[in-house]
Amino acid sequence: MEVRDKLNTAEKYQSLIDMKRAFISEELKDLGELEQEKILGHPVDDDIIFNISYSIFEEQKAVFIALYSKGEAIHNLIPEYRSLIDYMDKGWNKIGGYVQMIWMLSCGIMLNTPLSEFEKMTVLVKAQGLKDFLIDFLIRYKIPAWDISTNDFVDIRPYKGLQDVILLSKQDKEKAVNRLKTYLSKEWYRGHSDCGWHDNHKTASIHFGYWSFESGALVKILGLDDSSLKGLQYYPYDMVHWDENRNDINNAG
Repeated sequence: MEVRDKLNTAEKYQSLIDMKRAFISEELKDLGELEQEKILGHPVDDDIIFNISYSIFEEQKAVFIALYSKGEAIHNLIPEYRSLIDYMDKGWNKIGGYVQMIWMLSCGIMLNTPLSEFEKMTVLVKAQGLKDFLIDFLIRYKIPAWDISTNDFVDIRPYKGLQDVILLSKQDKEKAVNRLKTYLSKEWYRGHSDCGWHDNHKTASIHFGYWSFESGALVKILGLDDSSLKGLQYYPYDMVHWDENRNDINNAG
């Protein structure tokens, strides 16, 4: 098993995964007790339930990404991702959750997630009234009837650059790949400087990996030749090229 994100070690990733799973176990126990109290008609603060659910979702997200970063076989990530969707159902909203939704939809596309699972996320997008070009574009790949509601982006930096990739792909796929390469190498990481995980690699014990999942999803959607992107930092090449019939491409990069 070769580590995919080399800013951390396999041992450190596994330690983080074990720690996060222990947290999730405790939080699920707390959540279950609160939900039981609610069923019994006892007063329970819904904000507390949401906050615990959000924490579980965040911990599971770290587990999922750390497993990919560590080099785990892609087919072993499928149940982890489906758990993530379930936790997201109770622990996500559009306030501060934009990047999370982009990553979740993008991974769903690359992992060939069944429509019934994928739609759980689109229900959240609708319920929260999230209007964003990239979100709409990703959903439309799985649900062709989905409307592109806007040409605007919730976060222009860095995601606006992906609109260039999409437009270029209609006329010159090679230029589209080159634009994506620029996005990955010069814009993606810098554009997330306000995110809590930015610079986590400076503290190895909390670094779960840096991945531009939306870049991989766009390559799949647009049918781009990503051979020149293989090995490029932040690009999830293995996930893009995972094939259910072959299960995995463990050593692709």
